[in-house]
Amino acid sequence: MTTLAIAQPSGTDITYSNVRSGDRFVSDGNTTGTPYHHDQYHKGSIYLNNTLAASSLYLKYNAYRDIFLASMDPNASDDQAQVVTKANGMKILVNNEEFIALPSVDNRYDIQHYQVVVRGNKMTLLKKIGKLFKEGSRATTHLTRDVPSTYSDRFDFYLRDEAGDFIKVPSSTKKVLDLFPKDRKALASAVKKYRLNLKKEIDLIRFIGYYNRM
Repeated sequence: MTTLAIAQPSGTDITYSNVRSGDRFVSDGNTTGTPYHHDQYHKGSIYLNNTLAASSLYLKYNAYRDIFLASMDPNASDDQAQVVTKANGMKILVNNEEFIALPSVDNRYDIQHYQVVVRGNKMTLLKKIGKLFKEGSRATTHLTRDVPSTYSDRFDFYLRDEAGDFIKVPSSTKKVLDLFPKDRKALASAVKKYRLNLKKEIDLIRFIGYYNRM
């Protein structure tokens, strides 16, 4: 473990690790898509337990590996960057987006990064940004052609309540409404009135915003 040479408040040291070969992306010319949420580094800040721990560094999120790469130079290559070690209570602000580190729903020992889509006084909507990788294949005869490897986007949404408990958002509107038994009738009316399709991110955002204002 190492520490980037940046100014950090006392008691809030962040640890970093060296980039491994699988943490960086080197295109072989036969791959479509990217493992990164954004391909470029953006200036950002890191907080630990709401205390600023690092600023004026450049960050890039590898959604396939669920890691942030950090660098002091936005034009540096990925193998010159370092991996930000995850920690419970970590918050990362980068490119006008907020990410928080929380234990996985399925395994409390597995810390993962979640994007905060809606932060509310009653309910927070989180987005787990992921990437699916499908390995391609080379043409085996003159009648076939190369199939490129691909990275494709994958998103899951989670609801986190005031107590800090969170649950994966179901795939149907009915099941989403079932998560709010006390307010189900009012929320169902809002879904119908505003023609919300809770399978769509924009409508899910509007739905949680409406609930937080109730």
